Amino acid sequence: MEFTAIFVMGFLTLGTYKIFELFVKRKERLTIIEKLISLNLESAEPIRLPNILYEKQGFGSWPLRISLLLIGIGLGCLCAFFLQMYYGETINWDQKRMIEFASIALFGGIGLFIAFMIELKQKKIIES
Repeated sequence: MEFTAIFVMGFLTLGTYKIFELFVKRKERLTIIEKLISLNLESAEPIRLPNILYEKQGFGSWPLRISLLLIGIGLGCLCAFFLQMYYGETINWDQKRMIEFASIALFGGIGLFIAFMIELKQKKIIES
């Protein structure tokens, strides 16, 4: 019962991310279709779909994102544990849950932000 809020927040975050990913992939597919239309289809050269599909592919790294998210969640749990030990019996049950939720969300977000910054740096290195 204690981790119900964590699971609910995880599922809400995953669902929101998947919805945004759906819209982004739709936009990518439309871009690919536009590139195919703009090609000269009457030329003797065959169309190489892998070159078109991966020409400007995003530099997302799922293992990096997931690992840093889990590290952030772990640090958030650890931080919440120490805060609850420090305050002891002076806080009630609701405040303890709020500390857990806020710590996990904060450190998980920091982990994803660090993953974004690493991917952005890799993209700049590859493009230059």
